[in-house]
Amino acid sequence: MEITNFKQYKEKWQIESETIIKPGLESIQTALTKLSNPQDKHRTIHLAGTNGKGSTIAFLSAIAKEHGLSYGSFTSPSIIDVHDQIQLNGNNVTSDQMDRAFQKIQKADLSGMLTEFELLTAVAFLVFEHQELDVVFVEAGMGGRFDSTNVMKQSIAVIPSISIDHTNFLGETVEEISWHKAGILKDNSQLVVGHLKEKARQVVMEEAKKKNSSVLAYEREFFVQENTYTYDNKQFKKLYPRMLGNHQLSNMSLAITALIASGFELEESKLQQAVKNASLRGRMEQVQEYLYFDGAHNQASIDALVETVKQHFQHKRIHFIVGILKDKDYLYMLRKLEEVGSSFEFVDFDHERALPASVLYESSLMENKCVTKGSGELNIETIDENIITIVTGSLYLISEIREKIGK
Repeated sequence: MEITNFKQYKEKWQIESETIIKPGLESIQTALTKLSNPQDKHRTIHLAGTNGKGSTIAFLSAIAKEHGLSYGSFTSPSIIDVHDQIQLNGNNVTSDQMDRAFQKIQKADLSGMLTEFELLTAVAFLVFEHQELDVVFVEAGMGGRFDSTNVMKQSIAVIPSISIDHTNFLGETVEEISWHKAGILKDNSQLVVGHLKEKARQVVMEEAKKKNSSVLAYEREFFVQENTYTYDNKQFKKLYPRMLGNHQLSNMSLAITALIASGFELEESKLQQAVKNASLRGRMEQVQEYLYFDGAHNQASIDALVETVKQHFQHKRIHFIVGILKDKDYLYMLRKLEEVGSSFEFVDFDHERALPASVLYESSLMENKCVTKGSGELNIETIDENIITIVTGSLYLISEIREKIGK
């Protein structure tokens, strides 16, 4: 799968890469050694997990900004194109900064050595290398142990959640997937972890024991009760996240704890403002007055979306616009959405792994449903205050619709 608008830089600098997923660290480590290991130049917080990574980075970024810290972030997938995946102090990487990174990659003769995502990972670290940054936030692309981001000598590890996803690469069981996620933990370091089911928790704790690393766990070492965060002798009150859903309190607390574990002193008033400001495109994002985008695409994120709808839109009719990739558990996703949905519009979108909307239509148990052939045919003007429209099922669908409506 090609990364949007990445090809222009590869062609300009005559750098080739494979557009496949190839888990493993040998190639990226060899490449980074040729580039003098830019990944080790900054203090880093590394995130892996099934859901919550993006929201946690949104909190990390907002808190860093409010405290006057200089920060970089590398996230995936893109919202619009490759430039929003690499950010400096909340601003997208520029074409000039990308060119400077590619110039170094060309000079190091790395053409043909890396996959698309490995190449982007190397570019991100090169962009950060010569910036005066207090901290860098890095999101694993998939899994963790063999993900190309797992190349730092030291980092604080954060795992917000673990559930079933990407089974064709990470395994069929929670234990197998947890082994991959826990692989981001470094020797003699720290792990900040959200609420995990027992099977996942056991795997993660065993990894921490092997690595001689300490674990700070949500609702064990740190807590959020009645919008008050508590960890050790620290307490911060009146924290009201802008992002909807109870799960965001957990993601908020992971971000606070990770920054404390990294050695930063945080202030209550600045935290209050930061969590109020923190937002993430494609996560219960309010696009119009009654229109939301939520890129939920697996069991855990669909569960969180349904709980958020129950919590915030109890007396509203919910119209879902849905597109899903064929390797996802679409039957589970439909059954959950049908718990709160009043009507469904299944849409075909432009992705090689997109499930035909007709399959979703036939699989849905709802009576009030329809198929729309292509996102360009959608009418998403929302003017009825009694109807909330939510676009969900895939971040790729959301990106396509966003581009068409200019949001």
